[in-house]
Amino acid sequence: MTQRTCLRPARYAGALLAALMAAACAGVPGAPVSGLPVVDAGTDFLGAAGGEAPDAAWWAGFDDPELTRLVETALRASPVLRGADYSVAETEALLRLALLGKSPSLSSAASATASRPVGGNDDFDAGATASLASSWELDVFGRLGAAIEAARYDETAARELRRDLAVTVASETALAYIDLRSAEARLVVGETNARVQKDSLDLVQTLFDNGRANDLDVNRSQTQYRTTLASLPVFEASIAAARSRLAALTGVPATRPSDPGTAQAGRVPRLTAALTTGTPEEMLRRRPDVRRAEARIGAALALGDAARANLFPRISLNANLFGVVSDTGVAFNEDSIGLSFGPAISWAGPDLRRVYAQIDVNDARTMGAVADYEAAVLDALSDAETALSNYGTERRRRADLEAALTSARRAYELARLRFEQGLDSSLDVLDAQRTLLDAEDRLAVNEAEIARRAIRAYRSLGGIWTDEDFTAFRAG
Repeated sequence: MTQRTCLRPARYAGALLAALMAAACAGVPGAPVSGLPVVDAGTDFLGAAGGEAPDAAWWAGFDDPELTRLVETALRASPVLRGADYSVAETEALLRLALLGKSPSLSSAASATASRPVGGNDDFDAGATASLASSWELDVFGRLGAAIEAARYDETAARELRRDLAVTVASETALAYIDLRSAEARLVVGETNARVQKDSLDLVQTLFDNGRANDLDVNRSQTQYRTTLASLPVFEASIAAARSRLAALTGVPATRPSDPGTAQAGRVPRLTAALTTGTPEEMLRRRPDVRRAEARIGAALALGDAARANLFPRISLNANLFGVVSDTGVAFNEDSIGLSFGPAISWAGPDLRRVYAQIDVNDARTMGAVADYEAAVLDALSDAETALSNYGTERRRRADLEAALTSARRAYELARLRFEQGLDSSLDVLDAQRTLLDAEDRLAVNEAEIARRAIRAYRSLGGIWTDEDFTAFRAG
């Protein structure tokens, strides 16, 4: 008992702290096993041959200057991407804030007072104080370093989200442009067929007036002609809708992307070279959504390390410079200026339950991020396989549709010739006209669908620049 009472208070506090730290070290649970899920991505896509990786600026492969202009305008001016820019700026500021956590903090304060006793004279006792304080936390157990690492991963995730949005903006702009050109092409097909059907109607009407056709033939021709005319406003509405979408995506007023009669109007662009895919592994490294999911795992692990560091004390060095001025009017001098400094230790040891609860929270978030990453990988593989398969399927349909159109044109010419010679009825001509219109429209739809599926394939392959190249492009 005598020896215990002879301990100096500071030595007693130090011994107690050492014992508590040892107990905390013994109770630290192991960090969750890190490592990303292993997914066998294969060496090639089922829907297409690999070859080189796709061009980041894939829209240039359509060799359509208007398409290139619109996509690049959208990537520079889209309000969606401007919002993502601010999210990136926010994470950059948070990273700077985390880095400042390792630097000493400074604060200052000043106050002035005047007082007198309630029953005293009218004189006031006045005084003023000023202080400058500094505190520097020593990152002995890595809490601040882990917070910085988490902030870096958060910044990476924000940049990958912006890239993901850029992929979406580029592809949606290209799809809207294809919709515009497709609607224009189908409108041209409809208007051309309407003129042909009007000529047929006039011919049948002339034959009817001369007694060589009946009223049934006239009404059949009239019905087909009017039905074709009724389809034209649908295409005009599609054109207007596509223009509105392009305006929203590019952040400019709704204007026509090109005037009627230019080389691009009514022409659906085609890829001028084969669509290259690279390997599934390369695709996963490119996909911004997969990269973002990976960054979220890193951030969750870093936050878990920061939470575990709270099991240990926080050690900081504090200093305080202060001065006092009394009502004697004497300014700051050696008697009125003071300085204090020394270490400070804070620890949650008496109530580690909260620390362990926070560790459990971060562990659960980490495992959730790992599950999200695995889902992102599987979705990316499925998305790419489906998009490439759909693209190949639509391309294979083209040859048959072109052959069908050639046959339909020949059949219409023969039917019209036989009708004029009195060998067949107008019903055969009308049927041949319907078949021709359907064949022309199907081919126009197929051309647009091939372009759409190529765009979706590029999107599924993560087609866009790296963050550095993307930033340089937008700054140029």
